[in-house]
Amino acid sequence: MAPAALKDHKTALTAAALLVFMLVAVLLRAIPHAALVDGSFTTLIGTDAWYNLRQVEVIAANYPGYAWFDPMTAYPGGKEIAWGPLFPLITATLCLVAGAAARPEIVYVAAWVPPLLAAAVVPVVYLTGKTLADRTTGLVAAGLIAVVSASFFARSIFGFVDHHVAETLFSTLFCLAYIAALAYAARHPVTLADTKTILPVALLALAAGAAYVLGLLVMPTIILFALIAGIFTVIQAVRNHLDGTGPEGLLVVNAVTFALPAIFLPISGFMVDSMSLSLYSVAHVYAYLLLIAVTALLAGISLALKGKRREYLAALAALGVAGVAFLTLSDIGKTMANGLAAFFGRDMTATAIREMGAWDLSLAWQSFNVGLLLIPAGLAVLALRARRENRPEVLFTIVWSVVILIATIQHLRFEYYLAVNLALLAAVVVAWALDYGFEKTADYLREPESKKKKKALPTAEIAAVGIAVLLAVILVGASASENIGYAQNGVPRTMLADDWRDALEWMNVNTPDPGVDYYAIYEKDGFAYPENSYSVMSWWDYGHWITFIAQRIPVTNPFQDNVRSATGFFLATSEEKADAAGSRYIVTDGRMAAEGFPAIAYWHDATTGTTPYAMPLLVAVPGREDTYSIESFYREAYYETMTVRLQAFDGTLVEPENALYVEYDTRSVPETGYPLLTGSKEMSPAEAQAAADAYTGPGKAAVFGSDSASPAGTVPALRHYRLVYESSPDPATSVKIFERVEGAAIPGEGVIEATVVTNTGREFVYRQASEDGTFVVPYSTTGNPYDVKTVGGYRIGNKEITVTEEAVTGVA
Repeated sequence: MAPAALKDHKTALTAAALLVFMLVAVLLRAIPHAALVDGSFTTLIGTDAWYNLRQVEVIAANYPGYAWFDPMTAYPGGKEIAWGPLFPLITATLCLVAGAAARPEIVYVAAWVPPLLAAAVVPVVYLTGKTLADRTTGLVAAGLIAVVSASFFARSIFGFVDHHVAETLFSTLFCLAYIAALAYAARHPVTLADTKTILPVALLALAAGAAYVLGLLVMPTIILFALIAGIFTVIQAVRNHLDGTGPEGLLVVNAVTFALPAIFLPISGFMVDSMSLSLYSVAHVYAYLLLIAVTALLAGISLALKGKRREYLAALAALGVAGVAFLTLSDIGKTMANGLAAFFGRDMTATAIREMGAWDLSLAWQSFNVGLLLIPAGLAVLALRARRENRPEVLFTIVWSVVILIATIQHLRFEYYLAVNLALLAAVVVAWALDYGFEKTADYLREPESKKKKKALPTAEIAAVGIAVLLAVILVGASASENIGYAQNGVPRTMLADDWRDALEWMNVNTPDPGVDYYAIYEKDGFAYPENSYSVMSWWDYGHWITFIAQRIPVTNPFQDNVRSATGFFLATSEEKADAAGSRYIVTDGRMAAEGFPAIAYWHDATTGTTPYAMPLLVAVPGREDTYSIESFYREAYYETMTVRLQAFDGTLVEPENALYVEYDTRSVPETGYPLLTGSKEMSPAEAQAAADAYTGPGKAAVFGSDSASPAGTVPALRHYRLVYESSPDPATSVKIFERVEGAAIPGEGVIEATVVTNTGREFVYRQASEDGTFVVPYSTTGNPYDVKTVGGYRIGNKEITVTEEAVTGVA
């Protein structure tokens, strides 16, 4: 076959292979389709996806306008958006192209965007592998990225409408363009005096800069790749000087690449008045200019000290000291240092938010399995190549991979970036093994039979091929199995619960308009909420659902805006202390009130956690010697919180008949740290308290509620909150919506009560004890607009009282 025909043949096969890999990537990620699509309703995976859909809807309604400020969340200040428009703009564009105009159509089309972007990653990874090494490396890497990484897969699956896959795509595109420019500059030396040598490198660097800007338009997190480029630049500059290679090529690449975002940000209008690398701020511009300046300084030192090794190293040491001083003493340097800490350090958020937690060995193995062996092997192969040859693209890939690996160990969210490095490094090992083993084996097979007898079979080379291929096959098989398992079993656990969907759809139809146009774009400057506006109080997990499905304004959200307002409200032990932050409606569910509400308590005070509300005790498992379970016993403060009083008690007066008297041994069972339950008994609250006061045993005694819905003491009624909707009669799973009202004042003494029937048909008695000769009741007995209604009037003894809706709401 002629060389040209052979080349065309290889090109066609390569294109076909890439199409197959892309198809596999999409089909695997489409598995949840059947579970997520219910008629015209498509549910989404996770919480942030719902907010991204809100952004898509706003862009589609104001195409291509982007709302940098959103008053439909984070009441009462609204939300300044800290990420870029590219992902929702891509999604909105596809929706418009597909003719998706109605909300169900927009959600459905948007749900396909992550798998399609994952497919787009395949050819980018192929080209990166090919540029780094050869076609075989590129093909193996492309095949691997289609299936590897539980994290990358989970964040690019059908229904996970979020920017993570776009981050991976455009950061990899940047790395591809950047190493292409580096490789060309290394093979075609640049001389600043000769513009002909500069232009091709500058054009390639311009492409790298454009790719970086695209990544920047997704998230400011792309700054991590400027850091990678900076680390690489220092190492490469030293290598160039010691090898006698001119510094001009590296200077041109960095100057052009990072000049583009440095120019783009100030003229884009995206910049905020801040100094943070996590935002679109001037700190980014300083970082890019600093990278260019350092490259120029290193180039100048190299040119000035050409051939002088000792003097050059001394100059580098001085430069290093100056760099440390800059980071610790100057304001800009401190901003850079804080940015480093954000990527590689940990704080309270790292524990409270799962994706910001540490990457432990079990999670790593679950995601990458035997790929964990191929990562260091690939780095070793590249390190040997970098030692033999001055190939900047190889060194950059090493630095890129190591930095992303460290970032992932600190925060597992970066695992979806690491998937690309895994694919490339594994491909490097496989391609090296194939080349090494096949070359030696082919040489052996070409020998005449007489010489073969005198030579040993190249078993080591054959073993290298076998091991590398076996590891790659295991990686593919294990990854595919893990991904399919997640798509079939893990995805349903992340779906929007029917109770929440029903409750928020009800809220959308049956509550007043909050006074803000859901589809309008507002500017932060000069914006003020109208007088009739109000918010919805719930836990931050549910904020985006409230915004998107109910089209109402939550106080807090999964971005953790105003989270302390929510914890303060839900843990308040009196209505006077419960600041509803302008909320007219409160939404609770069984999960918020369960197990001492650990999430709410932790966010409120990470030191005390659930200690004020529940005590964990070791309880012996019957029939199993030396086996214990850990059970929560609820303190008085637990039942007094707004969370429990709303969700478990419906806001009514609770006077328990029984409490739980408990004895426990503070000498914990070894290795547990928990006290051991030694005895418990239900008795009247007074008897239980008397027994606890009289206890003189070797351990301790205390009084707890008999269960999570049965307090040990009297819990007063809520006077300003009425139930207006519940998704089911079961308080353990039901989503409940309460309205905050002024309440109607009724003079009297004793206990007033009214029978309430909910929208599900559940019946309970609302009871309230008078305070200072007055009742303040939240339910109207006439004119109530909701399906949760009283049966008859309020009763005090034999007297029945009628209360109007106007009296309860305070609105004539």
